[in-house]
Amino acid sequence: MTPAIAGQAAALRAAAAFIEREEIPGLRVTAAGPALFIEVPQAAGSPAARTGLAARLAAAVGAPGLECRPGLWEEIVTAAGEIGGHRAVITTVIYEEDKEATA
Repeated sequence: MTPAIAGQAAALRAAAAFIEREEIPGLRVTAAGPALFIEVPQAAGSPAARTGLAARLAAAVGAPGLECRPGLWEEIVTAAGEIGGHRAVITTVIYEEDKEATA
């Protein structure tokens, strides 16, 4: 097994343990090398619910807080920390139509 594959596999094992510990179903997890990307998908609820879940995950990975970046038709909510020694990025996307539907 190459070091890149071993790093990716180790990151995914760490993510699996994290998800079990946090007891949050439905997250999308991607490993790119030794880094993890965890997305709170639109199916996880309202913009407020997803942002709250992202904040909970951010705290669990040791991130200092959420960062909100506005775009043309969406807002990207993100935070970065670590899971089992692997860089972990938590994210959710709030689309304009999400905001309008809950207004």
